[in-house]
Amino acid sequence: MAASGDTLVAVGNRGAVIVSRDRGASWERQVLEGKPFLMAISTCPDGSFLALDYGKKVWIADSDAAKWRNKPIETYETVQTLACDPNGNFWVAGSFSTVLKSTDQGETWSETSLEEDLHFTSIQFLDASTVLMTGEFGVVVRSNDGGNNWDYLEPLPDEFYPQDAYFISADVGWAVGLAGTVMMTIDGATSWQRQETGTSAPLYNIAKNGSKLYAVGGNGTILKSRVSDDNVGGNSWSVVEHQERIRFYLRGATPIGDSHLLVAGGAGALFLIPTGT
Repeated sequence: MAASGDTLVAVGNRGAVIVSRDRGASWERQVLEGKPFLMAISTCPDGSFLALDYGKKVWIADSDAAKWRNKPIETYETVQTLACDPNGNFWVAGSFSTVLKSTDQGETWSETSLEEDLHFTSIQFLDASTVLMTGEFGVVVRSNDGGNNWDYLEPLPDEFYPQDAYFISADVGWAVGLAGTVMMTIDGATSWQRQETGTSAPLYNIAKNGSKLYAVGGNGTILKSRVSDDNVGGNSWSVVEHQERIRFYLRGATPIGDSHLLVAGGAGALFLIPTGT
């Protein structure tokens, strides 16, 4: 899921693109040509949307998400996740620690590899220079020059496989994954600590809204934790109680203002969950 202004977009398999242009009050469904398996989505600084196709394409739409066009990704590797940097460049990460970059809206791609047999599962730009990626075997890498060079940081304990990660600074970040696991660092991945979640449900996505973090996962699980003003997170998470009968997993979460969380997942699940004030 991704948001650009009042426009919200959720993508899934068989080319499904679900769009709201009124912050979740109403929705319309599109099916992209060829019914691609869309596995990730991001926004760019100009408000446009960028979606990743397992068939090695990126799909691009303007800020209203009305019309989509696709560009092939020139690689032999499996694609996994994507991001748009503060300068509007496209980034895709995937198998064999591969990182691809396009500076011309997907027309051409440059490809590099860290020469490790692993998948990257998340890529996040904190600014134009600072980039963090997490991946298989607990790998965490950071670039301080906009993705030109990468440094290995302390890996997640026990080769923990992060399904998603979110950093609020170069020092403070979280990674979520199977068995209800949340790992946190406050020292730039020099060390990691496990946080209490009270659940064994797998967690697939983490998002921030104001002073709160939300994680979503299996069996309709939604967790929350508070981030203090000095950018140090709390030590525990609590369950967000909701009345929705969500039988399957939740894969995406997008805050709507400071009062609701839009969540989406398996079997077409799409719910607006009240979260507080």
